[in-house]
Amino acid sequence: MRLTTSFKILVITPILFFLTETTITKERVSYTEKPQSDINTNFYQSVVDTDGDGISDDIDEDDDNDGIPDLYEDGCEINTAFGTPTSSLATTNYVTSIYTNYGGFWNSSTSSINPTPFDNVSELLAFQVGSRTYATGIGGSNMIDTNGNGLYDEMDTDGNGVGDVSVEETSWTALRPVTKIKSGIRLEGRALDGSTANALGPQLTSGDIPFNPYLYEGERGLDMGYAIANIDNAWYFRLGGASSAAYGDGEMDILLTQGAQLGNGSNYNRLHLLDEDGNYLGNGVEINWNNTPIVGNSLVDQYNADDTVSGKNAKKNLRLAAVELAEFGLTVAERSKAVIFRLEISANADPIFFVVNDKSFITSCPQMDTDGDGVINSLDLDSDNDGIYDGVEAGHGLALSAGKLTGAVGTDGIVNALQAVGQFDNGTVNYEIADSDNDNILDFLSTDSDADGCNDVQEAGFLDGDFDGYLGVSPITTDLWGVVIEQGGYTSPKDADDNDIADYKQSGSAPQIMVGPQNTIIFDGNVGEISISALDTTEYQWQISTDGGINFSNIITSENYSGVNTSTLIINKPNLEYDGFLYRVELSNETFTCSDDVTSESALLNIRVQTVITNKKITYRAIK
Repeated sequence: MRLTTSFKILVITPILFFLTETTITKERVSYTEKPQSDINTNFYQSVVDTDGDGISDDIDEDDDNDGIPDLYEDGCEINTAFGTPTSSLATTNYVTSIYTNYGGFWNSSTSSINPTPFDNVSELLAFQVGSRTYATGIGGSNMIDTNGNGLYDEMDTDGNGVGDVSVEETSWTALRPVTKIKSGIRLEGRALDGSTANALGPQLTSGDIPFNPYLYEGERGLDMGYAIANIDNAWYFRLGGASSAAYGDGEMDILLTQGAQLGNGSNYNRLHLLDEDGNYLGNGVEINWNNTPIVGNSLVDQYNADDTVSGKNAKKNLRLAAVELAEFGLTVAERSKAVIFRLEISANADPIFFVVNDKSFITSCPQMDTDGDGVINSLDLDSDNDGIYDGVEAGHGLALSAGKLTGAVGTDGIVNALQAVGQFDNGTVNYEIADSDNDNILDFLSTDSDADGCNDVQEAGFLDGDFDGYLGVSPITTDLWGVVIEQGGYTSPKDADDNDIADYKQSGSAPQIMVGPQNTIIFDGNVGEISISALDTTEYQWQISTDGGINFSNIITSENYSGVNTSTLIINKPNLEYDGFLYRVELSNETFTCSDDVTSESALLNIRVQTVITNKKITYRAIK
């Protein structure tokens, strides 16, 4: 690919930063990953607010305001097949004490369960494994940074202003699963809805919306007031990389959670690490929750997948366990390759969140430039250069202005209209980002969203003169938002059959003739018909030949013919002159732009004479 780049300066007080207009000459740029070393870090200075919504890019969950969280634009998708997991070894790194900010400060331990279960949202401040207590990075009056390095090293458990527990200077972040989680039920801190009597939680899952956001609620995703129950599934999490230095250093690297009563039989999590190609690294690690002590309790409401109430004010047990990287038995070569987590969950293992040590893993995903136009996806309003705005392909249905949403945003930088009531400011959206062919490549990153072999540009009704899946004809030029200029596009995608599903989202194919027109006999002066049975056909055009098939012409509706644009041609009262005419039909599928018209075989029409002779009271019919 040749990139010809000219720089434009965009002024945002009080700083200057650079965005580019890029000219691209290309053969075919597929789903590619932009290496970390190639990322222009100027985009990610905390003072930069690319979309001008008042939220700087470092904390904005939607840097280009297209309604797609950066999580999905920054290469967190996993588009690879996985084999059989390696065997797992058991861990015994149980958490024996937890500290949260519920009610200001709340502590419970396996040796002294707090008699007051928390019944509201609250973040995990610290947890103890063995003789070491790890700070999570969540602040508050009870957390103390004695050396001023930005990490907490002491905790004041009695509120007298003096630290009485030494904590490891660590910070932890909950990972967001790539897997769409639609099974099971959700548990949430009952006071979230402001009611202590009823389960009236926010509508987040109605309309088949995944449960995922409940695994990264609150600051750093460490809200203890949620869990997802009755899952029995495997989830995948994407990482930016792992630290070899963390391997075998004795410091915990992964924290797992269990937020409900255990059922009969096996109750476990099995954890595996994989490389970017889906190869398993080392062995797995299993947490047997049957052997893990209860560290505290919570009171939660329970909701089914359709938001109906499953239970109110239910008491749930809390168990936590930790894993050190060395438990995976990685070789030296494998230690820096871990970029995918696989978390297998038994039916009664109910995660609250899945969290990793920030020193051990890069929790952000690799930034991506799918169309290779020099604008990373999280800042690109057309990430696949197909002439359809990402905000349209995402499927949220809100009106766009030049590819961007307008309207109020919260502290997370996501437009509030895309978030459920009670879920503002948590980085979530209340719709499922479209993946029309369910191939784990979202529509806004795919040049053939319905996998029918006809690219989105053409099916949207736009020009793709070189048939490479990108709008227009190479070389193309994109503006600073990654939008192709001077090649058309960016109007409403075509919906040829008016079924409210754009053609690029609806798999199609060329017309298929199942039963062709058959030779037909009609008595003179009677009405007859010739039919065809075909699939994937939106338009019919019947044709006639009066010279034995040498020439055919389109039939128009008249007193002689009707149904000329349907599957059945009606011939109205033909006379003997019609005898020997040939009829065929041209078929087309407007919803599948890439197909040529299909022409049927010809059917021969024969006219027979029907004569009526009446002699007194007897009628004779003679057919010739």
